[in-house]
Amino acid sequence: MLPIIGIVLVPGILWGWVFYHAQRYKKVYLPLLLLLFIGGMGSGLLALVLNHAVEKYTLFWPNALWPQIIVFGKSIPLLSSGFWFFVGFNEEFAKLLVLLAVVYPSRHLAEVFDGILYAAVISVGFATLENFYYLDQYGIAVVATRTVITVPAHAFMSVPMGYYVAKSRLLLEVADATKFRFYLPMLTIIQGWFISAFLHGLYDFFLSVGMERTAYLQIVVMGGISIWLSRVALRASRQQNYGDSTA
Repeated sequence: MLPIIGIVLVPGILWGWVFYHAQRYKKVYLPLLLLLFIGGMGSGLLALVLNHAVEKYTLFWPNALWPQIIVFGKSIPLLSSGFWFFVGFNEEFAKLLVLLAVVYPSRHLAEVFDGILYAAVISVGFATLENFYYLDQYGIAVVATRTVITVPAHAFMSVPMGYYVAKSRLLLEVADATKFRFYLPMLTIIQGWFISAFLHGLYDFFLSVGMERTAYLQIVVMGGISIWLSRVALRASRQQNYGDSTA
């Protein structure tokens, strides 16, 4: 039993360590990262319930073959494709709830990069819980593949959401000086959630119609976007800290 748990947990912990060391200019509260990792696993259970509700109580389900639409000469099952986009919205929503409940009111969300790091750790926890299911259903080989491909993909999908949640928190801190003090921060959160949910649903859609190469290319693109957003956030954080130290 312990070796099985280790096979699933160790890759998630290693990826969490990678994202933790993506920034080195300040220390991060490690117990908070552990809580977010566990919360990410819990969000996987919530997403499972939400996805099951879509499959059972709506017209969208994963094996629906009709109606078909033609896109660039390829026949696409409309309802089945819709299901996978719902999956993207559900799973990113479950991660978002953890981010808002644990981090948003916390003093540890002080910079934009904090949101990126915390969203990535939640996503790694989420993917780790999924790996328990895939290990039981498909064996170690599939889990090994997911370790290299799907675990970082989950993190890359959620980076925009973490970025915008952190920006929302910073906007909220200066909201008293603005006329629409609560609307813009809330819209910023929704914006991040929609971007991440669309990226997630698009990736699942590509896999569902057999476009694996396109899905893997999307991971590379999302990785590039994540690196770019992280560099922007870190640059802003360093400038903010430099300004505070010279004030």
